Amino acid sequence: MSRWIALSDQPDLPGEPSAGTLSRGVLVCEIDLPLAGAGVLLDLRMGVGRDEVALSLFHDLGAGIALLHRQGERMLRHVLPGPLPQKLGVARLSFGWDCRARGWWMALELGGQRLMARGDQALPMRLDHLRALCAGGEGVMRHPAVLWFGVMPGEEMPGPMGWLGMATPVMTPRGPVAAGRLRPGDRVMTRDNGAVALVGVTRLQVPSRGSLAPIRLRMPYFGRSMDMLVSPDQAVVISGPEAEYLFGEEDVLVLARHLADGQMAVADSRRAVALGVVLDLGAAELVEADGCLLALAGPAGAGWAMRLLDAYEALPLRNAMQGMQRRVV
Repeated sequence: MSRWIALSDQPDLPGEPSAGTLSRGVLVCEIDLPLAGAGVLLDLRMGVGRDEVALSLFHDLGAGIALLHRQGERMLRHVLPGPLPQKLGVARLSFGWDCRARGWWMALELGGQRLMARGDQALPMRLDHLRALCAGGEGVMRHPAVLWFGVMPGEEMPGPMGWLGMATPVMTPRGPVAAGRLRPGDRVMTRDNGAVALVGVTRLQVPSRGSLAPIRLRMPYFGRSMDMLVSPDQAVVISGPEAEYLFGEEDVLVLARHLADGQMAVADSRRAVALGVVLDLGAAELVEADGCLLALAGPAGAGWAMRLLDAYEALPLRNAMQGMQRRVV
C-alpha cells in the first residue's frame, strides 16, 4: 500500500525517513480553482552557489504549469502546456519522476478533464528539501490556492481507498472496539459471515483537505451513539424504504463523499492531516460500526451483491433520507 512520506503542514511524519534521496516518486498538490493570471504556487529556495536548491511550481493561464528543479549547477524545467481550465472546483496536479528510467510526467485533473505531459531527464528529490517545503517558513512560499501537497514513493497516486477514523467503533464478539485499537487476528462482526478475523491492519496518515477531506457521518443518521469519521471513498450501506422506493433494492452502497450534504454527513477539514486505519478481512465484507454497515476490503462496490450508486443517484436518496429524518441501517 502506497504511503505519504511528506505532507504539507506535517513536516515530520512518524516512521518516515528524514534524510536520503527519492529517485522515483510523485509530488501531488490540490489547487482551488480558478487561478488568476500568472504566479507561483510553491517555491523552495535554499543555499547558495553549488549548494543552491530551488523547487518552484509556476502557473500561467495561457502557458500552463512549469516546475523548476535546481540542485547546485544542475537545473531542469518541466512544463505542462496550457491553457489551464478556469472552472470552479478543486484540481489535482501530479508530478511524477523516475531517474532510473530518465523520465517524468505531469498531469492536471479537474472533473473529467485531464491535461498531461511527459518528458525525459529528471533529478531525484532530497527528503530534507521536501520536509523543508512542507514545514514552510523562511525560504518557502505557498499560494493560498494550494489546499495541500505531499509526496509518495512509486509511480502514481493510489486509487480510491476506504479507511476508518481511529475512534470509529467496530463491532466485535466482545462489543464495540475503536478501529485504531484493532490488531491482526482480532475478530470483527460481519453481516453475512459472523465473526471474521482481520488479516491485516494498516494505520495511515492522509491529507485532510480538498478531495481527500474525510467525511463525518453524523448521529443519528448513521451511528446510533456518535459521529464517525471515514474516508471519502468508504462505501456505506443504505437500507430502508428510501432505497427500495428509488432504486428497487433493499440495500445500496453509497460512497461517503456522495453522502456529504452539510447535515447528515459533512466534510471535515479542520485538521491538515487525518489519522485512519484500513481493515483487511481478506475478502469483501459488510462490517457493523455503531449500527451502520460499512463495506470493507477491496475497492468500493467490488465483491458485494448490491448496487453502488453514482453521485447523481445519491442526491435524491439524500433528499429522501432528510425528509424521513430517520437513521439508516
